[in-house]
Amino acid sequence: MSGAELCMFLESVLALLETDNTDKAIQVIKNGIKRIDKGTTSSSEDVKDKNC
Repeated sequence: MSGAELCMFLESVLALLETDNTDKAIQVIKNGIKRIDKGTTSSSEDVKDKNC
């Protein structure tokens, strides 16, 4: 997951939490964790992107 993707992910979670949609926020976080885990086990390239 690149820095830009992580930033978009965090903005999405924040928006869900601000609208009291905690169940959906929890699901998005769990999916993000799975995606990050999948990326660390593959030979993906680590991109350092500070465009947040």
